[in-house]
Amino acid sequence: MADKQPKPALLQGELEFDFEKSNYFRVIHVDGVYGGMSPATQLLHVAVYNERQPIPKKVFHNLTDGMPQPENLAKRQVRPGLFREVEADLVMSVEMAVILRNWLDEKITEIQNVRAQLAALQEKR
Repeated sequence: MADKQPKPALLQGELEFDFEKSNYFRVIHVDGVYGGMSPATQLLHVAVYNERQPIPKKVFHNLTDGMPQPENLAKRQVRPGLFREVEADLVMSVEMAVILRNWLDEKITEIQNVRAQLAALQEKR
């Protein structure tokens, strides 16, 4: 008769996590997302971006007595349209995407509840 391997014991008690910001940590302003499934790995790619008007490539100011005057808007050189700056690409498994979705749902509900409470207080005034 073959020896049965004992099942590993499940962890009991408390597991502590410390948060530390990486060298690349930064706050990213998100106006939109773009992405989809990676065909080869079936991971989800979520590129987050911010939108803004394009920064001019060149601006021109006349000088009077060596002092710059207001910009000559007629000579401004700028790209047409709006600019989407892709900040980061989040790559995650479907399981992680579900966790993220659930976390976002919880935080959205919290914010909506606080907003409703604030609106109710404003109406009472």
